[in-house]
Amino acid sequence: MLKGSLLGLAAAHAVGVVHRDYKPANVLVQDDGQSKLIDFGIAVLTGQADQAGTPAYMAPEQWQGEPATPATDLYAATCVFVESITGEKPFRGTTVEALRAQHTTTPVPLDQIPEPLRPIVRRGLAKSPAERAWNAHEFVSELESLAVREYGPDWERRGVIALGTVAAAVGAAVPLAVLGGSLLAHGASSSGVGAMASGAAGHAAAGYMQSAASADAVAKAGASTSKGVLAKLGGSKGAAAIAAVGVGGAITAWVLWPSGPGVGGESHGGVHAHWTRPGLLVGQPDMPASDTPYMDLKMTVTPARVKSGTSLRLVEYFHARTPSGGKYLPGGQRQCYGEKTKRTDVEGNYSFGWQNQGGPGYGKVLFFYRVPPAKRHELPTGTGAVPVPATSKITDKAEPYVQSECAFLSRWTQTFTLRIPKKDVLVPGKYLVTPIGPMRITGTRAGVSQETMGTVNEGSAPLIEVLES
Repeated sequence: MLKGSLLGLAAAHAVGVVHRDYKPANVLVQDDGQSKLIDFGIAVLTGQADQAGTPAYMAPEQWQGEPATPATDLYAATCVFVESITGEKPFRGTTVEALRAQHTTTPVPLDQIPEPLRPIVRRGLAKSPAERAWNAHEFVSELESLAVREYGPDWERRGVIALGTVAAAVGAAVPLAVLGGSLLAHGASSSGVGAMASGAAGHAAAGYMQSAASADAVAKAGASTSKGVLAKLGGSKGAAAIAAVGVGGAITAWVLWPSGPGVGGESHGGVHAHWTRPGLLVGQPDMPASDTPYMDLKMTVTPARVKSGTSLRLVEYFHARTPSGGKYLPGGQRQCYGEKTKRTDVEGNYSFGWQNQGGPGYGKVLFFYRVPPAKRHELPTGTGAVPVPATSKITDKAEPYVQSECAFLSRWTQTFTLRIPKKDVLVPGKYLVTPIGPMRITGTRAGVSQETMGTVNEGSAPLIEVLES
């Protein structure tokens, strides 16, 4: 239910857009079983600040009117994930003020979460954006690895077919708000799911708030929210159809469809780097961790199953935040003097990035790490990678200075292409693929170690399989 919409988030983030209203009513399941993300009505560019969203899914920074980032959307996605597996929202306050307090101060509720899923939920609902995933591809990869382990390699085909059967029975694309609780949370009332809520609790959970209207919520009834979505996609006829057929009845069409071994598929990965003590990197001891520089690389590889001679493409979506021109006072207050300041008491004399070891240089090679010894869900940082020559092209490059962030916000897309070499170079097996070898982003400031500045690299590389020819 979530994968397609999460990839929609990833595509939006790649062009610097934050959705800010990820919720069941904005996730549509089509009749082919694929999910889509809709309604970018309150989307903003990364870094813009405003108090807007649906209270039941708003991240702490939204409540506080702080800048929106990809981590804002992944907080909401984690709320929906919790709702999908438990039938209940993670925070269920019946007023806007209660929800505000819960989202900003209450510890992450884990009692109803199965043990294997708790690390994902704990991280996804972290109060600080810096502690959450910033990469929707990474979130998808984590969920996929769990699904494969629990349900087998055909989990996705079976799920897509089941969801498609339900949507086809309705005769329209269906909001996840209608499907979620019935499919995954057996015994949970669908009236408690997403935008279908009603009464006082429903108004707070499914309502909508935007600071431009007032400092408080501009609430809508949950039922009317859902009706509006259905009206655009199939009207009351669709709603009547799902009532007549019944989700449970539609699921009886669930079938198994073994996956094929040929060339094809798609693999995702990414790395997010930040610093827990960024002030020691940029030369501003009073800088709070929330203002850290960061670098975010999201990668998509196609195909994920290849043979000798197959044309392989890796698309890298790059984002970075480079603070510049700011001075921090005791207590963390920032004074921004702009990108052209000549002051000597602001951020400066630092850098961060990566340095490839071996090969002809970045942009001209992809590194293939054999699994094992490389580990699937860890960034490959060891030696022994096979460098394969590639060509690359950079598009959509932009590096604006954003005064409200007191930083350069850089982004671009880089596309790598190559042909898989013969098996005497790349023997059949599984590999992690990355344009960075080793896959490690570091900070540089004279006299300061990575441990001292708190360098953090999180994520995983795309996995491919080289098949026998």
